[in-house]
Amino acid sequence: MCRMSSKTQPVITYSGDTQLFSSLELVTSQGLPQETVEWKRSYGRPPRAVTLSASFQPFKADNNVCKEQKGLKRLSGSQVLHTYWVECPDVDTYKASVRENIQAWFTQIKLVECSDWLIILVETSDSKKSNKILPRTTVLDKVKNDFGGKTTERCLSVVDPVKGETKSSESWQTFLFRLRQALMAAFSRTLTKFEETVRTQRERRNELNWNFCNYFLLQEELAFAFEMLGLYDEALVQYDELDALFTQFVLNSAVGDAPDWLLAFQATPNNWSGVCLNPKSPFNLELRQKIQDHTMSVVDFRNYLFARQSALLLISSKPAEVARRCLSYVQSYMYELKLLNVNTVDGAIPTWILLTCLQVLSTCQSHVGASGASMESFALLWNMAKDKLFELGRKCGLLPGASVGSAELHCVVTLSSGITDYGDESAIRPTPVDKLKEALSSSQAFTRHYLELSELAMGTFKHCGRLRSARLIGRDLSRFYLQLDQPQKSVSFLLDLLRGYQEENWPLLKIDTHIELAEVFLKIGDRVRFIEASANIASYTGLNSETRMKYFNYLLQSAKDEFRSINCSSMIDLVDMRIDFDTSLDEPCSVLCDSTVSADVEVLSHFPGPVNCSEVAVTVKAVKNAATEGSKLSKTNGKKSVADKSIEPAESEKAHSYISSQNVNSSSNEYIPIKQQLHLKQDGSLSSVALVCPSAQQLLGRKVSHGLLPTELSVTKEEYSHKLSLTDMTITPGVNRLTLKMKADHEGTYVVSQFLACSEQLEFIQSISCPKLSLTVVEVMPSVTVIKSREDLLAGTEQEVELVIRTGSTAFKKEKTLRLCSSRGLTIHLPNTDTPFQREVDLLLRPMAAFETVTYPLKIMADLGFTTSKEATFVEHKLSVHCPWLSKTPPLLDLPLNVYAPFTVQYKLHTAYTKKFVNIHIQGLTPSSRTLEFQNPNVLLPDSTYKNPALSKLEWKNLNGSFQSLKISQEQPANYLWELCGAPVQYEMPLLKAEFSVEYRLDGSVDWKKFSFNFDIADYATLFTVRSRVEPVKGNDFLRAGSLCHMTLTVSDVLQQASSAALMYEVLADQALWAVCGRTAGVFSMEGSSKHSVTLDVMPLVCGFLPLPAVRLSRYIPAEQKPKDGNRKPDLAAASLPRLEPFSAGQVYNWSKAQQVHVLAAPSNNGPTSLDTSNS
Repeated sequence: MCRMSSKTQPVITYSGDTQLFSSLELVTSQGLPQETVEWKRSYGRPPRAVTLSASFQPFKADNNVCKEQKGLKRLSGSQVLHTYWVECPDVDTYKASVRENIQAWFTQIKLVECSDWLIILVETSDSKKSNKILPRTTVLDKVKNDFGGKTTERCLSVVDPVKGETKSSESWQTFLFRLRQALMAAFSRTLTKFEETVRTQRERRNELNWNFCNYFLLQEELAFAFEMLGLYDEALVQYDELDALFTQFVLNSAVGDAPDWLLAFQATPNNWSGVCLNPKSPFNLELRQKIQDHTMSVVDFRNYLFARQSALLLISSKPAEVARRCLSYVQSYMYELKLLNVNTVDGAIPTWILLTCLQVLSTCQSHVGASGASMESFALLWNMAKDKLFELGRKCGLLPGASVGSAELHCVVTLSSGITDYGDESAIRPTPVDKLKEALSSSQAFTRHYLELSELAMGTFKHCGRLRSARLIGRDLSRFYLQLDQPQKSVSFLLDLLRGYQEENWPLLKIDTHIELAEVFLKIGDRVRFIEASANIASYTGLNSETRMKYFNYLLQSAKDEFRSINCSSMIDLVDMRIDFDTSLDEPCSVLCDSTVSADVEVLSHFPGPVNCSEVAVTVKAVKNAATEGSKLSKTNGKKSVADKSIEPAESEKAHSYISSQNVNSSSNEYIPIKQQLHLKQDGSLSSVALVCPSAQQLLGRKVSHGLLPTELSVTKEEYSHKLSLTDMTITPGVNRLTLKMKADHEGTYVVSQFLACSEQLEFIQSISCPKLSLTVVEVMPSVTVIKSREDLLAGTEQEVELVIRTGSTAFKKEKTLRLCSSRGLTIHLPNTDTPFQREVDLLLRPMAAFETVTYPLKIMADLGFTTSKEATFVEHKLSVHCPWLSKTPPLLDLPLNVYAPFTVQYKLHTAYTKKFVNIHIQGLTPSSRTLEFQNPNVLLPDSTYKNPALSKLEWKNLNGSFQSLKISQEQPANYLWELCGAPVQYEMPLLKAEFSVEYRLDGSVDWKKFSFNFDIADYATLFTVRSRVEPVKGNDFLRAGSLCHMTLTVSDVLQQASSAALMYEVLADQALWAVCGRTAGVFSMEGSSKHSVTLDVMPLVCGFLPLPAVRLSRYIPAEQKPKDGNRKPDLAAASLPRLEPFSAGQVYNWSKAQQVHVLAAPSNNGPTSLDTSNS
C-alpha cells in the first residue's frame, strides 16, 4: 500500500544549477512534510489541513511530456511544479549568462502549458561580503523585473542552509513555507483537472468501448492522492463510489444486457483464500495487476476492493467499521455470484466466507479500539464462521457419525488446493488458512475447531447483551453434542434456551424445547427431570392428543416410582379462591379462633386425563404485622426521616377472593413492596417524601443465565403448619370446584402461600402471588377497664367509678374471683357491702358467655397528702387486677387512675411591728360547679410546746368568724388569720410546730371530713426596724423632679441585744423613679447605741406621688468569722470572703414600706407660677 501511494506523489522538476540542487534535495524533500498546509478546495468544499510530500525529477521538454501534460490521463508521475535553481553572486554575472539560461528554461515551460513555476536564488554570505558598496539593484530584483511580471512571489531567495549561516534557518523555513504553498496550489489545480477527467469518464460509462477496469484504475489514482495527503475519509469515499458503481452494473445485468467488460468477471475463481488485510502482502499487488490486465474474476476484484477499504479504515482506527462492512460485503458477494452465474467449486463459497471472517476478526481484534460498540459485529462474524465451518464439515463428511467416502476426500483435496497463505512470511501462526486446513484434516480436529468457534460466538453475544442469539447457538451445540453421543452436555444449553422462551413467552418454541429435553433426559436416564418435562408436554393444549396422552402416561407411570415436586402453574392451575369470613366481626377478612374456616376454590386442569389426588390443599403462613414497624426516627444530615412506613394496596384490592395470575398481565404478577420515607427538618417541618423499595437488590438483581433448572420448572415447597385441605378426590380435565376446610386454632394474620395437589409420589405445587389473599384469625381476650364519670376524680372525697369486664371470645363457664389491689394512698369500697375502704378487695364473677359485658360499681378515696405542694396537682394511682385468664406470671393487669387535688394550702407569717399573724391560704382547684365548703378552722400547738417556760404564755387569737362557712373554687380562694400572742421577747426564738385543721365537704354532700396541715413557725421575733425619710436640701421647701434631696435611713434595735452585730443596708431604688447619688450600700455596727442613721443623696426623676426607695437590711459576716447562728456549718471554701446573711421574714420591720412622697415638677425657664406654689 505504501508503494501504491508513493507513486501518486506530485513531481517537482528542477533545472539550472544541478549540482547546487543536489546538495539541497535531501533537506528539501525532508522538510516539506514536516508541517501541514491548508488546502483550499474548489466547489465549495471545506478547507483541510494536509501533509504534502513530493518527488524531484530533472526537467525534460520532450514530446511525451508535452502530450501527457495536455491530456492529463494519469495522475501518478504528473509534473505539477517546475523549479529553476541558481546561485548568482552579482548583477553582472546575472546579465552575462544567468538571464539567458532562465529565459531558455522559461520558453520550454511554456511548451508544456504549465503555469506553475518557481525561480529559487540561493545566496551565500561570501557574495555579500565581497561587495562592500551596496548596489542599487539586487539579483533578485532583476529576476522579478525580467520574469516575475504580476507574479513576483514566484521568485524566491534563500540562504544556503548547508553552509550553516546564522540566518539560514529562518530563511530556509520561510522558503519551505512558500514552497508548500506553491506546491499545494499547483497540485490542487492538477487534481481539479484530474477530477474533471474522472467525471468525464464516468459520464461515458454507457458507451460500448468503456471499460470499468480502466475507470477503476483511473479513480483509484484519485484515492491514492487523497491517501497521500492523509485524507483517508476522502480516499474511502472514492472506493465506496466504485463499489456502488460496480454493484449497480451487476444489478442492471440481471434485468438487461450485460456490457462486454462484465463478462470477464464471470471467470471461474481458482483461489478462495479470502481477503488479505495485510497492506505489506504482495497478494493485493497481484490482484491489482490482474485488474490492469483485465484477467480478474469477481472474487479477485471484491477481495482487492474490500482490502483497500479495510486498510483505510484500519489506518483511521475504525476496526468496528471493518467488521460491520464485512457482514454486508459477504452478503453482496454471494448475491453477485448468483447474478453473474459464476461457476464455483462445491464448498468454495463457504470456504471463502469462513477465511474472510477469520481474517477480519484476527486483524480487527489486534487493533486498539475494538470496544463494546464492535462486539455485536464480531459476534455475528464468529457465528457466520461457525455456520460455514459446519457446512464444510457436512460436505466433507467430518460431522460426528458421518462416513467419509471418495467424494468427501476429493472435496477436501479440491478445497485445500484453492487456499493459499498470501505469501506472507511475517503472519502470526497459525493463520486462518492453517486452522482451516487442520479442521479439514480429521473429524477430531473439526470438532475441536467447531466447538471453539461456537464458544467464541456465544461468549461474544453474551458480552454485548444478545442473549437470544447466544441461546440459539446453544441449541446448535446441544444438537451437535447429541450427534457426538454426549447428551449430558446438551442439557445445560437446552435448559438455558427454555428459560429464554419462558421469559419471552414463546409457548410453541417452549414446548418444542420441552420435547427435546424429554428425549435427552430419557437418554441419560434422568427420571426426575423426565417427569417434569413429560408433565409440561402433556399439559400443553396446542399439541395433538396422541403426543399429550403419550407423555401423560409416562407421567403416571413414573409417579409410582420417583418422588418429585413440580411447579403446576401451567398444568393444574388455581383459578379462583373464596374464603367464608365472619361478617359479625369488626375487623375485615377475619374469623374467630377455634372456628372452622372453609374456602371454595376453582382448579383448572390442563392434563388430557384425570388425576387421582390423595390431598388437595392451600397452605397458609403467618405474617408479621407491618404496622408496628417503621416508627423509628433516624437523623441524616440535619434531617429526620421516618422510615419503613409500608404502603399497602387499597382495600378494594384486598378482595375476599384470589384470581390466578394466568388471567392477568404477567407484568403485575406480584406487588412490589414499597415503603414511605418522610424527611423532616430540624424544626419538625416536612422536607421531602421518598418511596423506597426495601428489596431492591433482589428485584433488580442480574438474571443468571446458567443453572440446573429454569425458573418455571424449579419449585420449593415451603414449610407450613396450617392448610385448607380436602382428601381423596379426582381432578378431571377442565374446571373443578372444591371446598377446602381448616381449623383456626392460633391467633394471627395469615396469607395463602401455595397450592398443593398430591398424587402418589408426585406433588404439584403452585406459588400464589397475585394477589395475596389474607386471613386474620381473631382471638378477643377478656378485658377489664375502669370508667369514671365525665368529671375528674378528686382526692379526699368518695368518688364513684365502674369496673367493666368484657369476656371477649372466651366464655367463663365457672365462677372466677378477681382481686383488686390499689396503690398506696388509694382505698376501695364495694357498694352494698359492710366492708370499709381498704386497699385489697375480692370480686366474685358469675359464669358469663362469650362477648358478654358486666359492670360493677366501685367507690374509691384518695389521700390529700399532696395538696400542700405547689406543683403537684394530681397523682397517678394504679388499680391492679389479678386476672386468672392471663398467661403471664403474676397475672396482673394495671389500670391507671389520675386523682386530682381539690384544693391547695399555703402558710404565711405576717408582722406588724412586734405583733405576729399567721395566715392560712386555701386555693380551690375545682370549677364553680363543684365547690367545696369549709368550716371550723383551728390552729393548735402540741402540749409539749407549753412545757417550755418561755412559751407558757403563748395563745392564739382567732380573727375569723366563729361559725362562718366558706365556699371555695378556682375563682374563690379562702384565707384564715390568727394572731400569735404571748411570745417571749428574745433574740433566738424556739421553733413552733403548729397544726391547722378544718372540716370540709363537697357541695351537695352530707358528711363532713377533716383536713389537717402541719407547718413550722421559726424566727418570728422582730429584731430591727427601718425608717426612711426624704427631705429637700436647705434652701428648698419642696421636692422637685431633677433636684437633689436627702434620704435619711434610721435602723433601730428592737431587742437591744445585737448591738455588736455588723449590718449592711442596701438601697434598691427604681431606676425609672429615683437616682441614688453616691454609694447605695454600706456596713455599720450598732455597738453602743440602739439606733443608727445614714443620710444619702437621691434625686427624683419624675414628678408625682413616688414610693420611697426600698431598703434591704442583711446581717454582714466579715471574713474568717463564723456566723452567729451556731446551728449553721461554716463553708470552708467561702470562709476567706465576707458574705451576707439575710434575715428571715418577720425579723426586720420597715415602717416606711408603701409610703409615698409628693414630688413637684421641675421649674420652667420662666420660673414657677403662683399656681404651682400653691399646689405644692
